[in-house]
Amino acid sequence: MPLMPTNPSSHFSRRRFLNLSAAAGGLALLQRLTPAYAQSSHAGHGAMAGTGGEMAAATNEVNLAIRRATLDLAGTAASAVTINGTVPGPLLRFREGDEAVIRVTNQLDGEDTSIHWHGLILPAAMDGVPGVSFGGIKPGETFTYRFPLKQSGTYWYHSHTGFQEQVGVFGPIIIDPRTPAPYEYDREYVVILSDWTFTDPHLVYSRLKKQSNYYNRQRRTLPDLVRDAGREGWSAALASRREWARMRMDPTDISDLTGAAYTYLVNGLPPAANWTGLFHPGERVRLRFINASAATYFDVRIPGLPMTVVQADGNDVQPVTVDEFRIAVAETYDVIIEPSEDRAYTLFAETMDRSGYAAGTLAPRQGMSAPLPQRRVRPIRTMADMGMDHGAGAGSMAGMPGMAGGEHSA
Repeated sequence: MPLMPTNPSSHFSRRRFLNLSAAAGGLALLQRLTPAYAQSSHAGHGAMAGTGGEMAAATNEVNLAIRRATLDLAGTAASAVTINGTVPGPLLRFREGDEAVIRVTNQLDGEDTSIHWHGLILPAAMDGVPGVSFGGIKPGETFTYRFPLKQSGTYWYHSHTGFQEQVGVFGPIIIDPRTPAPYEYDREYVVILSDWTFTDPHLVYSRLKKQSNYYNRQRRTLPDLVRDAGREGWSAALASRREWARMRMDPTDISDLTGAAYTYLVNGLPPAANWTGLFHPGERVRLRFINASAATYFDVRIPGLPMTVVQADGNDVQPVTVDEFRIAVAETYDVIIEPSEDRAYTLFAETMDRSGYAAGTLAPRQGMSAPLPQRRVRPIRTMADMGMDHGAGAGSMAGMPGMAGGEHSA
């Protein structure tokens, strides 16, 4: 598994941090807790290959065990709840029209668990939401999920018990269609985006309940007021502050949880670990993006490579080519890229509030890397953005210079 680039010309970077900060034993532990599809591929022969080792062959019977483990994340020990010993959980691959039989065993000590099959059409009793469709899975017990596969596409699964999803209980599902897809590709990768906190999720939740902006370290300050006054005048700048204060809102309140709380991951790996997906120049590569985060929206781009979106939430769509897309919590997007050059590309998923990012590499060979794109300034919302634009004038931000809407630097 490539935890470090071997290119001697690469500068000191995020990818070298892990090698300098983590001991060899920790790296070995990290590899053991990383599922095969999340490790870099060494070969890709057709659509079934290329996700780090070979992708799992389609099968309709699966056994999953949920248990606690400690993993090494960027040199820091992290307590996780794993599925079959890995974070994320294993890739489940089925075929449309078959019946899925999934046995989930709870190996936690004194703690219930559950698995919800996100986006799948199935009987209510198999949906996996405790207190709604079933009673949960008690410690030491096994629950058998059994349901017909009525659709195809990219989906994911996760716990619906407590904060288990936040600490590792999630994984990808691929359901291959009975009829060929209306687009061709040579290899594919699952790309799971997620957020990780080293703080007990119960404490994170408690802090947010007491102070909703606890993790917003990007709020406007006195120097911002002085700068705004110089640009807009004191009257307009103070009126803006009064308007937001009256509503007890904050124009920089974009995400409840930010980079102050989270480390952002690609396939369970931080940016320093440099997850790498290999390709041969000229190949068409399918990337199956899954946002398995607990609270983060990502803006995804691959500088130098346009992406053709072919599927959204498991449904084929009219292909559309984009340079960037925003993926919300629990959404999936499948895109096809065609890297023609013999060079590396950075896969960059920047958080919507710009407080952090997840990143990996697409390259023709192991050990390659590409520069990180320039980070963008945090967005500043206006009253118009909040649906509170009731006309220009006193107490309305719409009439202020530079406040028509959209993103602004602060």
